[in-house]
Amino acid sequence: MTEPLFYSEQLAEPGATLLLTGDEARHAAAARRLHDGDTLWLFDGHGGTARATLLRTTARGQTLELRIEERRTEPPRRPTLHLACALPKGDRQQVLLDMATQLGMTRFTPLLCARSVVKPGANSPARWRKICLEACKQSRRLYLPAIEAASTAPDVTRRATAEGSLVWLAHPAVQAVSVTAAINERVNDVTLLVGPEGGFTEAEIEQAVAAGARSLTLGVSILRIETAAVALVAAFALNAGSGS
Repeated sequence: MTEPLFYSEQLAEPGATLLLTGDEARHAAAARRLHDGDTLWLFDGHGGTARATLLRTTARGQTLELRIEERRTEPPRRPTLHLACALPKGDRQQVLLDMATQLGMTRFTPLLCARSVVKPGANSPARWRKICLEACKQSRRLYLPAIEAASTAPDVTRRATAEGSLVWLAHPAVQAVSVTAAINERVNDVTLLVGPEGGFTEAEIEQAVAAGARSLTLGVSILRIETAAVALVAAFALNAGSGS
């Protein structure tokens, strides 16, 4: 799949026509300069992908008429990776979400922590979704991460453990296990908790551990939020991909 990849919420069956509109159509017509007869790929964010032929461009590039040539579904990768993370400042949010999506993050929950400096705004979920969507297209990830409502570390832990997820809390406690040991536990679902740069409070840690979280350490260095988050997602994703 080397041809350009675009997002379409719905995919048609082979032989049917489909209209691509909005930002994706404008990007295809202008930025990628596609022409009638060109081949492109679509994905629906849920593992579905389709190869399509561009039949014609209408309304000054606002709509692309496509014929679906083939369609398939890629199964989700395991383990699923739910990143629940305090928000860094400014553009560092984009770096975090972009990189984590490329590596295979499947869900994102912004954490509300006692020492949080940044809190999500009303337009944040839509902006985050757009960042994740662009990262999916760039890395050809067919699953768009779900953006969850903001929550606390203990509440995320309670919900995750109830769903059967193994929850790791990034905190250099005495009893914390290393990343190497953590990634070798073979499970289908992993939740990663990353706190603010001031760290989780003792109360937050105690409540999350009581709810089922386990402490994990990234070593002696004090990392930025996005560095710790991306490092953890990478470790779990790449280990899963190695088949070890």
